[in-house]
Amino acid sequence: MSKRFPPIPQFVEPYPDESCYSILCRCMVRAAMSAARFHRTMFENQNWLACYIWQPFHVEDLYRWFDDAAVRIPIYARDHSCVPYRFPFLHKAHQKDFEDWANGEELSKGIHQILTMKLGYRKWTKRYLYYCPECTKADRYKYGETYWHMIPQLPGVCVCPIHAVPLEETSLMLENWIDLHPAEYWIPDVEPRRETISYDDLRLATDSRWMMEHGWGTEIKLGSLLEGLTNWQFEQAEAKTSRFTNQHSVKNETVYHILLANMKGKSISDFV
Repeated sequence: MSKRFPPIPQFVEPYPDESCYSILCRCMVRAAMSAARFHRTMFENQNWLACYIWQPFHVEDLYRWFDDAAVRIPIYARDHSCVPYRFPFLHKAHQKDFEDWANGEELSKGIHQILTMKLGYRKWTKRYLYYCPECTKADRYKYGETYWHMIPQLPGVCVCPIHAVPLEETSLMLENWIDLHPAEYWIPDVEPRRETISYDDLRLATDSRWMMEHGWGTEIKLGSLLEGLTNWQFEQAEAKTSRFTNQHSVKNETVYHILLANMKGKSISDFV
């Protein structure tokens, strides 16, 4: 006999660049439920809710939550997860798996684990949640609340690509989370720090934003990107990236080298 779940709380409409984790946080607040009760209501075997800062919702959960799940699956995969950020750099077979996933096909547990590893949700993530003070102001003015944006959580991104101000780090550590932390309760009203923003930091943030908006289905010409890239540039990219991740090295095949290395002033969109 399958496990019976309580009625699903009413879902909120997602905001632009909002992670699935943030959507869950706002649903919990709207339902006036404790985190433990909300967790029991929504999930059967999912304990590490922090993964939804980067991952889309699982297909089987969406079919249980919504009558129109087939319509929602590609929306959550493409607009509210970090899949587009890494999509162009995956093997074509794994790109096909993600396209099947976004079209509502349930993946085997083994394939799901492989895709999770390929996307680097646990290996290359930051250690804390970040936010932009200017985005927070704009959110509260437009929506009456703020939320967890995805772009500030991307590895190496230390400035907001929209407002060109430094990101702020919270005390929320991304390890072994089974709790939900609504952004509106955790992010204070603060003025952005007035610091000089380096060209490389701003370009990395801008390229990361471009990848999030256009990466799905995009083919990046890796040969052109890597041509002429010196070992010294790789080492510099590794050293810089390690400041913003919980790892001390970054392998050459990852997107971070490509975004961080000095490619003669060009942006990632020039290699499409």
